[in-house]
Amino acid sequence: MDVFFADNLDLLSDFADQSHRLVIFQREEPDDANMFFQSLMKTTFSVSGKLNKATAVDNIRSILEKDIPSEVQRNPFYEVWLNDMADVSSLFCNVEKDDAISIWIGSKRGCKRYHVDIVPQRLLVTYAGLGTEWLPDEAADWKAYSTGEPNEKIIRDPAARQYIGQWDVAIFRGGQHGLLHRTPDEALNGPSVLMRLDNKTFYS
Repeated sequence: MDVFFADNLDLLSDFADQSHRLVIFQREEPDDANMFFQSLMKTTFSVSGKLNKATAVDNIRSILEKDIPSEVQRNPFYEVWLNDMADVSSLFCNVEKDDAISIWIGSKRGCKRYHVDIVPQRLLVTYAGLGTEWLPDEAADWKAYSTGEPNEKIIRDPAARQYIGQWDVAIFRGGQHGLLHRTPDEALNGPSVLMRLDNKTFYS
């Protein structure tokens, strides 16, 4: 099965032992989020680093501190956002069965072509803008993908395209049996806010 929609966040913790390519926990956008991110997206930023489960909030705060305008950091919702990223990061530490992971947070995305990530598993949360576009297996021409054909050849049925929703927590597989996905055109051509989590060696 390509995708499983979890009805609680804890079900994502054992993703590594599941057979799904993609697991999604759907969430509602909190109050005040839209106004906060409209302000944040006026700034172009791309930051990365490592964080520890026990100090995730402080680690994320430190990673972002120099790149986010002070007036944005003074917004009360900034702390809501930091704590949410820390909570999701703690979950991914459980998935990785490790106390440390790698994190990337940014406002520009550039993965235009459908592709499979060369990682065991990856977690994404799109906080603003259109979420990651992905293809169910039956909608993809894997031969076209493997031979370097453009997106128009890879996708069998454009109507089958799926998108990860804002604030949804999504974990998917990479590698040989990974999820075929891309940055949607809307996010290629405009700002968004994405958090990406990987294993602790990703930025080594």
